[in-house]
Amino acid sequence: MASTNESSAVVVGSTRWLRLETIDYNDEQGVTRKWDRVVRTTKKGSSVSADAVAMTVLLDTDEGEKLVLVRQFRPPLGAYTIELPAGLVDEGEDVGAAALRELREECGFVNSVVKSVSPPVCMSPGLTNECVCLVDVAVPKQPPGARQELDGDEAGRGLEVVLVKTAEFHDEL
Repeated sequence: MASTNESSAVVVGSTRWLRLETIDYNDEQGVTRKWDRVVRTTKKGSSVSADAVAMTVLLDTDEGEKLVLVRQFRPPLGAYTIELPAGLVDEGEDVGAAALRELREECGFVNSVVKSVSPPVCMSPGLTNECVCLVDVAVPKQPPGARQELDGDEAGRGLEVVLVKTAEFHDEL
């Protein structure tokens, strides 16, 4: 059975949010091999505990139900992306509470309701130890003037809310 020797981790580089490590692991034939991985510096708990959330959000509007997406500049890609609202889970924060906080910050939505939370999902396990919980959220009609509460990093990426009628999702993208 394959296994990782966590004590073998050699830090190649580190920033506020990420650390690049080279680790040793034993493959299924017992051969020791090396692997490079990116580690979230904010991750607490087990290797499969959630450190981020991504939300599927349905907003009730006068025109019917709309899927909520965000458009923002992503420096690693050098491009704007259309994506699900998402963010990191703060230390000691419940996953559902993190989803509602991120939704309020990124979209300005209030009175939202968490419908379901998935177990942690590893989105890119060949690269990183980040695990994400997918959270389904329902948002009632919003009062006029809902405002985003973006922090410095988000404000500088031009994050904007994109609303798509669920029936027109594929055509809109």
